[in-house]
Amino acid sequence: MAIRAVLFDLDDTLFDHRGAAERGLRTWLTGLGLHDALEDHAERWFALEAHHYERYQRGEITHTGQRRARVRAFLPGWDLADDAIADDTFAGYLACYRAAWSAFADAAAALEAALAAGLPVGILTNGDQAIQEEKVRRTGLAPFGVPVFASSSLPAAKPEPAAFVAACARLGVEPASCVMVGDSLVHDVAGAAGAGLGSVLVDRYGRYDRRADAVGVRRVRTLTELAW
Repeated sequence: MAIRAVLFDLDDTLFDHRGAAERGLRTWLTGLGLHDALEDHAERWFALEAHHYERYQRGEITHTGQRRARVRAFLPGWDLADDAIADDTFAGYLACYRAAWSAFADAAAALEAALAAGLPVGILTNGDQAIQEEKVRRTGLAPFGVPVFASSSLPAAKPEPAAFVAACARLGVEPASCVMVGDSLVHDVAGAAGAGLGSVLVDRYGRYDRRADAVGVRRVRTLTELAW
């Protein structure tokens, strides 16, 4: 495939969401007196995040609603029935998470390399447009001028083909000439294939080494392995 454009995922591809969430969660839980068994707490938190965020992406609940659902399920013994209390409790985690935001060390160089190759470059991400743009600004990636295409401003969320088709249209390229670079086998790789794009799976931690469904998928451990 002749590559004429590149779309990068944001969370856990350019932006270290998992690392920031783990650091933020540790700080938040310590403040709540729940510092014991942090690893168990973290896995449960991420499972709830994945479940309720998918509900938000499907339009079942609002962005604020998925936050309330997560914190209520995470702290079942707490009295969080009142929305204001649930919001305030989640805000404690959110402040710790935001304080830990950072881009991966290879992110800036990856954007710079793609742009230097003369390729139109975009960031295609699920989430709220304003929040995702703020991540790009606060982690030092904004000076590259790469547009952010977030699902809240698109006809659909990844892995729906409409998300990829819309992003390619905004870059002014056909899907068949664009490659999607992301960390999710479902949202980025399978989603891209469904829309006619090529893809590269970013597998920083070897999570897909023994996955049968990753056989034949082009993988990299770091963004420095990409070549245009």
